[in-house]
Amino acid sequence: SARNSAPPPPEGSQAASVPRKTTYEETDDLFISNVDIKAAVGDGDPKKMGPEKVLELFLPYGGATSLKRVKSKWSKLERFRIVLKDPSRGNDAIKDLDGSEVFGRTIRLSRWRNIKKSGGAAASNSSSKKSKNSRNNSTGGNHQSGNYQNGGLQNANSNGQLEPAWYPPGAEAKNMRQRPQLFADEFDTSFHVPQRIANVPNELIAAVNDFHFAMMNDLPRNEFYRAALLDVVSEDTTIVEIGLGSGLLSLICAQLGAKHVTGIEASKPLARLAQRNIHTNGFADKISVINGMSTAVAPKHLKHGPVDILLSEILGTLLLSENALEFNEDAKRLMKPGGHVIPRLGMQFVTLIESEKLDLITGARKWRGLDFRNFNQLKDTASLLFTKELGCRLCTLDPTNMSERLPVIEVDFAKDHVGNIGNTKRIRTRALKDGIIHAAVFSWEVYSGLDKKHKMSTHYEDTVENFQRDMQWGQGIQLLEDPGLEDTKDAPCPLRVKKGEELVIEVRIAQEGAIMQCHVYRAATIDDHTDEKDDEEGMPQLEQAGKPSSGGEAEN
Repeated sequence: SARNSAPPPPEGSQAASVPRKTTYEETDDLFISNVDIKAAVGDGDPKKMGPEKVLELFLPYGGATSLKRVKSKWSKLERFRIVLKDPSRGNDAIKDLDGSEVFGRTIRLSRWRNIKKSGGAAASNSSSKKSKNSRNNSTGGNHQSGNYQNGGLQNANSNGQLEPAWYPPGAEAKNMRQRPQLFADEFDTSFHVPQRIANVPNELIAAVNDFHFAMMNDLPRNEFYRAALLDVVSEDTTIVEIGLGSGLLSLICAQLGAKHVTGIEASKPLARLAQRNIHTNGFADKISVINGMSTAVAPKHLKHGPVDILLSEILGTLLLSENALEFNEDAKRLMKPGGHVIPRLGMQFVTLIESEKLDLITGARKWRGLDFRNFNQLKDTASLLFTKELGCRLCTLDPTNMSERLPVIEVDFAKDHVGNIGNTKRIRTRALKDGIIHAAVFSWEVYSGLDKKHKMSTHYEDTVENFQRDMQWGQGIQLLEDPGLEDTKDAPCPLRVKKGEELVIEVRIAQEGAIMQCHVYRAATIDDHTDEKDDEEGMPQLEQAGKPSSGGEAEN
């Protein structure tokens, strides 16, 4: 994900010794930027190059900024190879034409001609590491548009209240520097791609098929929102939903008799599909659609002005990994004083677990007299993963809780502000039994209101019968090792504990709760340094672990 990728080199950086061909005419074959063109073979004379030859286009590492087109005489070539320059790699950034270079992409010219007809495309950085710390939910978008009653998406000008730290998949972000990679670009030109999805942004297709279907069919989730809305919706209620998606939550509001709902959706394809769902279900007169970021919407864009309810489901695998606090705080501009925010409260938890099955799929062992444990030198105990990345559900790995379920962050989405989350949370607890602490598990709860009448959670104990929730949210999981023995090049040492042993859990927090990392220390090893370290680093004092959380009336 963009959060975990390294920052691009400065704009204008040049790869070492890249030959250029600077004379070229403009055609409409390619949408690329700052292009340095060189013939990969021969002396650059197209008359001496057969159709099997390749023309390489060297782009600055970081994305498109302007439109440059290739001289039409090169059109006899069958394919172009797009190479992103990385100055830190020097000459290694340019390799043979065998497709082996990780920064390179080989694309047939015919494909670019097809793309031209559908609006163009840009080269993209295919080397960025994909991380699934959060569910990439659709939360709102960047160019607004609007009212279904007017027959389409109505554009609204940005008011500039907030530049979001995160854009959801498929968002047409303001001042985007490159066009999105289309789904058809991911396939060989000889493969068939249905026209209905060929020209849709690839990241949107990936997100919908990764979690949207599971999310829509998470029936306890839907019932949580319906119950929460039933408590506050009347025939005079007006509502704004951030992250319209399929339109499901807005349709619940309309079905319960709300006066009017405005759904805000980042992705234009999703906004259009939501409109179709709204029409199909007969609520076109009750629901308006704005295609844009909620941060760009003002009360004047809403049919009835400020609303009574701010509704959203912009929750990731971590409670705040989709910047829910940021978006909710900004969107309060669209509410009447004293309005309702749903969900109202949220709590992020961490739990230490033991799981022999988890250890079997994340570490090397001995087998028939052969010892493979040196391979564990590469074991990742730093990253927070989405349990889906393990290829299984956590509840199927027979986990045993080695600690209580401990609150890390508590959020009131109606009152709390960005900037108050803090960078570190330390919690003192005790091991519940003898054993090995294999991992820290992150899960959350949200509540409909201050009374916590209705609750929804991602705790693995609560999702045993909810396969869909584990496929869309699941839990965050980080493998652990004994921190007192980790400063070595050898394999990590397991964190063995005794029942009742006092532990200190340190959770490091970045980007307002969007990213977290857990470390577990034996309390005896750090007690002598706690006061000094707190004074020097501004760390909070150790907190005693509370009791495991209890649910509201409705457990979802």
